[in-house]
Amino acid sequence: MFIYFHNKKNIYYKTKGNGISMVFLHGFMESLEIWNYIYDIFSKKYKVLSIDLPGHGKSFLEKKDSSTTTMEEVADTIKFLLQKENIEKAVFIGHSMGGYIALALAEEYPEIFLGLCLLHSTAESDTKEKKNNRIRSIKFAIDHYPLFVSTSINKLFDPNQLSSFQKELKFLKRIAISTPIHSVISFLRGMSIRKDRRFLLKRTKFPKLYMAGIYDLILPAKKLREEAKSGYNSYFIDVPTGHMGPIENPQKIVKVLESFMETIKNQDS
Repeated sequence: MFIYFHNKKNIYYKTKGNGISMVFLHGFMESLEIWNYIYDIFSKKYKVLSIDLPGHGKSFLEKKDSSTTTMEEVADTIKFLLQKENIEKAVFIGHSMGGYIALALAEEYPEIFLGLCLLHSTAESDTKEKKNNRIRSIKFAIDHYPLFVSTSINKLFDPNQLSSFQKELKFLKRIAISTPIHSVISFLRGMSIRKDRRFLLKRTKFPKLYMAGIYDLILPAKKLREEAKSGYNSYFIDVPTGHMGPIENPQKIVKVLESFMETIKNQDS
């Protein structure tokens, strides 16, 4: 486990294993802890890098409440971290917001990508309605932060199985409530203004995998399937989860990623 200092921001991460590099980027109000099971599995065969994004987990974000953290800013930090770890090429797995950051990185540095998995994520920018919802969420978070966290986390799981995920809900809420409110506000603003990067699906040659949750209330699988169809060398698979596949069904996520890694290795040979 390491702490990396870049532009006065301490970025906490852990890395383990050898071979092809895999970089795991978590989502909004999460931490690298969501990858624990998956990290342990893949670090036996590959070099795995799991990162607490700025302002999340144990990583620091030196921002004021009125600021905005863009996906490009975070992508820049990730790039410096890769250089520090001497990682020239990698497969990136981005969960939700982590996918937005990976796409920002892919636009600027496509040559470092061996592959990209958008796990419950999209290359599309926010709709006007979604932007308005994020702005409204800022006031909700400021006025009622614990309730904001609880409501937000509940929506991430398969609504039909919510009662079965009490341990997982508690785990994720613990991580979310520890996220500083200034980080939450800053990233809500950043996500609302993020660029539409669907053009990258056709422009980039590396393999791209969309993994969508059948019961996802945030990003419907049907919409993501259509988005994936527009890409070059793009694949789509749905999994029986909500928006939190890495926690709801990590075993299934591992199986899909194992197949994706084999696809990448075969294309590279």
